[in-house]
Amino acid sequence: MLEPTVVETRSDILWHRVVEGLTRMTAATGEADLSGAIEQISLELSGAEVCRFFVVDCVSNRIVFETAGRGTVQPVAEPEVETLLSWLRSQPSTRLVEDVRQLEWPRQAEAGSDVLTGQAVSGSDVLTGQAVLTHHQIDDRFHCVLLAVMAAGETGFDPERLEVTISLARHAGYTVTRLLHFKLARQEMVHRTALYEVGKRISSSLDLGEVLNLIIDALQTVVPYDAAVIFLLDEDRNEVVKQTIRGYSPDLDAINLKMGEGISGSAAETGRAIIVPDVSRDDRYVQHRPGTNSEMAVPMLSGDQVIGVFNIESDRVNAYDEEAQSLLEAFASQASIAIQNARLFDDARRSRLLDRELEVAGEIQRALLPRAVPEVHGLSLAVFSEPSREVGGDFYDFIPFSDKQLGVAVGDVVGKGIPAALTMASLYTSFHEFANYYVYLPSYVIGHVNEVLYEVTSADRFATLFYGIANQQENTFVYCNAGHPPPLLCRKSGETVNLHTGGLIVGSFEDASFEDGRVYLDDGDVVVLYSDGLIEKSNLEDEIFGIDRLEQAIKDCHDCPVEEIRDHVIEVWRAFVGGGGPDDDTTLIVVKKES
Repeated sequence: MLEPTVVETRSDILWHRVVEGLTRMTAATGEADLSGAIEQISLELSGAEVCRFFVVDCVSNRIVFETAGRGTVQPVAEPEVETLLSWLRSQPSTRLVEDVRQLEWPRQAEAGSDVLTGQAVSGSDVLTGQAVLTHHQIDDRFHCVLLAVMAAGETGFDPERLEVTISLARHAGYTVTRLLHFKLARQEMVHRTALYEVGKRISSSLDLGEVLNLIIDALQTVVPYDAAVIFLLDEDRNEVVKQTIRGYSPDLDAINLKMGEGISGSAAETGRAIIVPDVSRDDRYVQHRPGTNSEMAVPMLSGDQVIGVFNIESDRVNAYDEEAQSLLEAFASQASIAIQNARLFDDARRSRLLDRELEVAGEIQRALLPRAVPEVHGLSLAVFSEPSREVGGDFYDFIPFSDKQLGVAVGDVVGKGIPAALTMASLYTSFHEFANYYVYLPSYVIGHVNEVLYEVTSADRFATLFYGIANQQENTFVYCNAGHPPPLLCRKSGETVNLHTGGLIVGSFEDASFEDGRVYLDDGDVVVLYSDGLIEKSNLEDEIFGIDRLEQAIKDCHDCPVEEIRDHVIEVWRAFVGGGGPDDDTTLIVVKKES
């Protein structure tokens, strides 16, 4: 008996071609290859005469991917992108019009052509066919748009062709978005590597003039410029005390900066970055070189104090965007610490007095410690920190990632005075370079800190460091302990657990490896972090306070609010050690999981 013959319908053939087309899009390598594939497949399967596909970055309001737009459909001008997005969001996700000229747009281009389609208002090449506009928001960042236009006189988009066109647009959007996110991740890694290298270079000197020259030259590798100047301000009088210049006329020895005047002066006064896409349209611009068309100024901060301003200029209009601003702000943060270190070292070298050395070191230490305890839902925190009379290097910090996650760190730098404070500054910089990104595990962050300290400090300069991340959603505390006195987890039941998993101290061993520990937190559990100044302080009989007394003090009040736990532990500690100031910095952090 003959087997029945399967006859493919016209619809079956069309959808087989659609599947093949989607596969071709997915397999495309690189933006040019993908752009060509999207346009060719869209034209073939939609039956359109011309089409245009593009993707808008809603963060920067820029078109970041587009097809060539075969025919008369032209690109959207960059100044119109934000207006286009607003108009699109007022439209249905798919709109079919009988004549492309009916597709209204808020404004017309100067040359008499439509901004969206590029079609001429008059002339023999006017597009008059049926058109379909389909668009959708792919994720929080990207919005894709496809405009397909039939040739005049063609039948147009039947329901099946319309469904095909919508499917192609959506798949193209998701395919392009994957490519763009990969590109962004790669750029992020390139920028991080550049900032890391720059950070190493500018931390290699404590001479202020040399540091400024290293900074301004290294800046070119991170955010390119045609001219740049670094202004350093006197912290008391807010006057320029030093500046380093690149790219201006040799006859220009100095650039005046007055607070609140000009672009740099405005950034210095407000403490906020300023981007000027076109200086000819900004009344604040003060011309120092005729070739400048765009400018960006970013203040350098030490805490809340503006200590200087980066100002860079470009010969191109609209040369700088939010991404460039973010990079320059990260660079300015590193530069601020290097400049402050150089300034403080210079002060200490001139004074040559122990009291001044301790004061300077204390300024460094206090500037790097948190000014307030963050508020995180479901967690209570309390802190006690007391520096010794001879300033050392206790370090602690909080990294609030969201209302559900909190990073907590405590560390201790070996030694006293200026050397310990400078090592602590390097510890702070290297820690924050990666700790601010919640995707990095504590062991990865501490491994990075170890690499930096090993490279920039001498063999006798090292630190202990503990870093953990409390995740409220998963009820976990993931941590890594690099040679630090192990924090205590006191369960609601009274059971205690030492958090010791991690590795060796940071800064002494080039190939040191670190691992993460994980514990689960239930409501009422308490985590107590501390420095060795707490447990190693001795009384008049030369007995140290010790871990056992600390553990008992916590057990006595672990059901209490965190402030009462902190106060009780310190009260017990002071009663044991007696009078006198601390021999070492003393830090205590209490974290409690609430219901």
